[in-house]
Amino acid sequence: MKKIIMAAVLAACMVIPALAQSNSDSSKPIWDHGDNVSSYNYYTTPVYSIMQTAEAFVVFYQKQDLSVDTVVIPKSWQVAGENKKLYFRNKAPGLDSYITVFYKEGQFHHVVLTANPDVRDPVWTIAPSTAKVDVSGIDTLDIKF
Repeated sequence: MKKIIMAAVLAACMVIPALAQSNSDSSKPIWDHGDNVSSYNYYTTPVYSIMQTAEAFVVFYQKQDLSVDTVVIPKSWQVAGENKKLYFRNKAPGLDSYITVFYKEGQFHHVVLTANPDVRDPVWTIAPSTAKVDVSGIDTLDIKF
């Protein structure tokens, strides 16, 4: 009698999941619950050095293939207002500096530099006074990760 009851319970455990209906839509990603989807995406990469010039910040950053590349960020992007594109964030002690680039619907939106605000930190350098960086016409960040 015990064997028959045990066999019936085991059979029920195997049949019930096969009969259950799936409510999930296979075309939607598992993380998409309808209310938590953002139009923003971002990329983060380590920063080796931030060089200051009179008009811009020249950021030396690490690419995926571990090579170093540079990007020019105009200082005018710091101006508070509707078109502010450059934000600074203090880095936590023990962490390295990094850059985070935000895109909204595939287009560049803003950039966040996370670094020690103290210019005596080794990540900060000052360009020679003879160095000129042309920032005219820069309205988007062309960075290659």
